[in-house]
Amino acid sequence: MMDRAMALWGGGAAVTLACVRPSSASPAFDSRNGSSSRVQQRDKVPGFVDIVVEVPKGSFVKRLPDGAVDYVGPMPSPFNYGSVPAIPAPDGDPLDALILGNHLPYGYTGRVKVKGVMKFIDAGLVDDKLICTQLIPAGASSSSGREGEPTEPASEDLTMLDLFALTSFFNVYAACKSTLNTIRGKTGRTAYEGWELFEH
Repeated sequence: MMDRAMALWGGGAAVTLACVRPSSASPAFDSRNGSSSRVQQRDKVPGFVDIVVEVPKGSFVKRLPDGAVDYVGPMPSPFNYGSVPAIPAPDGDPLDALILGNHLPYGYTGRVKVKGVMKFIDAGLVDDKLICTQLIPAGASSSSGREGEPTEPASEDLTMLDLFALTSFFNVYAACKSTLNTIRGKTGRTAYEGWELFEH
């Protein structure tokens, strides 16, 4: 179990990634950061969520909810990027989600397994993103529940390589987004703050 702090290199800077075990007392959202809320390690976050893909894996283009191009990134996304319509983020938009695994097309909707959260600050506001993996098609594999309990869909594993790739990407992304925010007249700190894994 990846339950200790690790120092990894990503985006040219040493970053400490804290993987924290869950606390049953933690709320789903924490409002201690002013008007913002932080996704905490929580048993209130669903184990599975329905997502909409906005940036397919390998794409350079980030789109707005209406489909208009927001910006073109300096490197392709190493994962599918989307949102969870049923869960609002602190800014009122759907909560962001990173969907690892195979390429999914723009506009794809489906259910994924929540594995953790990527912690991010954008222009001084909390902009955390759920880390999710795709479900294994029925029949290919299955996860067994306790006797007398229904089984839940099996999901792809989350590996240290995945976490290293996410860390590397978000260190570069934070620097680029900070520059973009400055150009757009937005103030406040923009930074990647590590990840936290969940246990469901």
